[in-house]
Amino acid sequence: MKNLLTGLALVLLLIKTDSLHSQNQDSPLQGIAAKVLFIDYSIPNSVGDFQVSNGLELSYLRQVQNKLAIGVPLKIGVVDLPGDISKTTFVSIDAIAQYRFSDPESAIIPYGFAGLGMAFDEFQNHAVVPVGLGIYYKVGNNSYITGQLEYRKAFEDDRDNLQLGLGWYFNLKAVPPPPAPQDADKDGIPDIEDRCPDEAGVALAFGCPDTDEDGVPNGEDDCPTEKGSAANKGCPSPGDRDADGIADVDDRCPDVPGTIALGGCPPAGPTSIDSDGDGVTDDKDLCPNIAGPIPLLGCPDGDGDGVADKDDRCPTEPGLPIRNGCPPKDTDKDGILDEADDCPNTPGKASTNGCPDSDGDGVGDAKDECPNVPGFASAKGCPDRDGDGVSDYKDKCPDTVGDPNRDGCPFVDSDGDGIDDSEDQCPNQKGSTQLLGCPDKDGDGIPDRVDRCPDEKGLAERNGCPIRDADSDGVEDADDQCPNEPGTVKAKGCPDEDGDGFGDAFDKCPGEVGTNEGCPDLNEEEKEFLRFAARNIYFETGKATLKAESYITLNKITDILIKYPRYHLRVGGHTDNVGNDESNRVLSSERAKSCYEFVLSRGLSKDRLAFKGYGETQPVETNKTEKGRLANRRVEFTVYLP
Repeated sequence: MKNLLTGLALVLLLIKTDSLHSQNQDSPLQGIAAKVLFIDYSIPNSVGDFQVSNGLELSYLRQVQNKLAIGVPLKIGVVDLPGDISKTTFVSIDAIAQYRFSDPESAIIPYGFAGLGMAFDEFQNHAVVPVGLGIYYKVGNNSYITGQLEYRKAFEDDRDNLQLGLGWYFNLKAVPPPPAPQDADKDGIPDIEDRCPDEAGVALAFGCPDTDEDGVPNGEDDCPTEKGSAANKGCPSPGDRDADGIADVDDRCPDVPGTIALGGCPPAGPTSIDSDGDGVTDDKDLCPNIAGPIPLLGCPDGDGDGVADKDDRCPTEPGLPIRNGCPPKDTDKDGILDEADDCPNTPGKASTNGCPDSDGDGVGDAKDECPNVPGFASAKGCPDRDGDGVSDYKDKCPDTVGDPNRDGCPFVDSDGDGIDDSEDQCPNQKGSTQLLGCPDKDGDGIPDRVDRCPDEKGLAERNGCPIRDADSDGVEDADDQCPNEPGTVKAKGCPDEDGDGFGDAFDKCPGEVGTNEGCPDLNEEEKEFLRFAARNIYFETGKATLKAESYITLNKITDILIKYPRYHLRVGGHTDNVGNDESNRVLSSERAKSCYEFVLSRGLSKDRLAFKGYGETQPVETNKTEKGRLANRRVEFTVYLP
């Protein structure tokens, strides 16, 4: 136990030592995490049923190397301990080392960890060894969702446990302030704009020395001790004796330096009024009551940058005339001047015009459509596997170079009709744009693939076929059962004498209106009677002799046949399976014949009647029961049109 406590203290000391050491180095990564814990003591100790209790964890972590961090988790919870019927409060504190398998800038960072700790509950205090695996998933610049599975080996019986933690991690990454603009010669002009960064100069000469104060740097001034003009490389113009920048031919005072406004003469004269005594007469002095230099027409210049205070936007700071008297500004202190900084209020990099770049892909976050995933500038900062300038998440063909106007897919036209295969309904046959790339041989506007008459112009409602009606009866030949003989629509183009919808050629009763193949059909009562007639035919036991009670049924069947002279009758005899097969067949045939002869005796034509015995071959129910055998001993009557 003493050794464990010593190890715990040593890890805590390392954290403190690293903290002190880092004060003189770049600030290391450090963070805090909060998790909800799901804790189980039953499975690791093989006792009781699976029970999950809960707790909370707060932890501090500090990076000591690129992928190595150390930390101190503090946990508290109410748990179900083995052998305890009530909930128990526990507290633990650990010192851990955490190895991260990805760089700190990665969006997904898996890690493993191990350490030493102490746990305190209501019954005892004991040492533990925590080990486990986890993952960080980046959801913001410094924010992560975290999940962790931990096994805690206890140096006490029945105290091993599993812990699943889910929560949030915040990276306390100290962003070092960017370097201030460099000014090697300390002349107040940043090196980035200083033409002479190693020599102190003046703003009017863009940071270079200017002995004659004519605004032309000494290094570019062919006459460094004489005032001149930039047009003459710092020298006075030819014929300018007083070197005031005004040619003698235009200078009203060629031997005395003056101003352009006064035609080359000095502002003051013996009779002129100069209230502020600055050498510029009041009538020419733009600031007559405040003394100022002559070149600025009598207006003061408090910061000496060559811009009169009245026009100077930064009158207390030396600046440049091109900046209205203000010095170069870098609001976010990232070393990039505001006028060149696309993100002047947020520190960034020169490569991204002063904007931050979270994923380091060279595209600033402000213009990066995928700011947390490295990508390409051509794809607006997003990954682009095929390099066609369409980001993968928008690219419908992410592995094939394609056209940005086609969602990143290439133009493929297998049949050469000018229509991309993805939109061509007939990609292997040349067609027209109007028909979505399909051919139309007869030019009726119906693609051949759905045209039932592809070689003849037709109508869309007729699937591309023309109207054909040889007998002009209003029924197309394709649907006309009698295409060469005028008929009716109801009879499918055939003549129909009785108008019942059955053409005469197919009407079995052409002179009668009927619904059964053109003949009058039996009514429902008659059909129902025939279905159950077999139940009302009775014979002497084991014989073919009809009983008298069968006559009513047979007479009614005969009446139906008389009523419908076009119909025929088939009588079928059946038996159960008791007895010899042949005997049963003969008996069933004789019984059918008895019914046949009864109906025949009523005067019906012999050619309308038929009978047959089937014996036991067509049972309707099982022969294993008396009820089934009774049902199988029957005579069936079938009335039909021949």
